[in-house]
Amino acid sequence: MTLQARTKKTLALVLAALVIVVAGVAATVWKLVDSAEPGLPSLTAYARGETVAVEPAQYCNLYLEDCVENPIGELDVPAGYPLQLSLPAEITDAPWRIITVYGDMQTGQTYVDGAMFEAGARRALTVPSDPDLQLLGIEIQLPSAVVDEAGEPIAHAVWAIKTF
Repeated sequence: MTLQARTKKTLALVLAALVIVVAGVAATVWKLVDSAEPGLPSLTAYARGETVAVEPAQYCNLYLEDCVENPIGELDVPAGYPLQLSLPAEITDAPWRIITVYGDMQTGQTYVDGAMFEAGARRALTVPSDPDLQLLGIEIQLPSAVVDEAGEPIAHAVWAIKTF
C-alpha cells in the first residue's frame, strides 16, 4: 500500500500539530508544578474508623524564624481506644519526640508522658489508651537549633492533636 504525496503531507502536518499540542500541555503543567509553593508536611491520625490529616500547629525554620501557625488538629479518641499515627519523612528523617497527655476522669488528675526517637527509627506509631485514663492530646515535636536555659532544644515544628 502506497500513500499519495498529499496524504503523506496531511499526516505529517497532523503529527506536527499533535507534537506541538503535547509539548504545550507539558510545558504548562511543568510551569504550574514548578511555581507551586511547597506545602507544610502533615501527619495522618486514625482512631475508631476516622482519619484526619493534621498540619503543624507551629512550623518555623531551625532558628525559630519565619513561623507559620495553624489550628490544632482534632480527633475523638474514646478512653480505651488507641490513636494511630502515620508520620511523613519530614518528621521521621530527623530526631523527634512525642508528648502524650492523659487524664483521669474520676479525679481530674493529668499525666504527661513522652518519648524521643532517633532519625529513621519509626514512620508509624500507636499511642495506647486505657479505659480508666482518657487520652487528652498529643504533640509531635521537631527540635530546633535554639536551646532554652536548661540546654534543651526548643521545638521548631509542632503537630498537636486534641483527642477529647
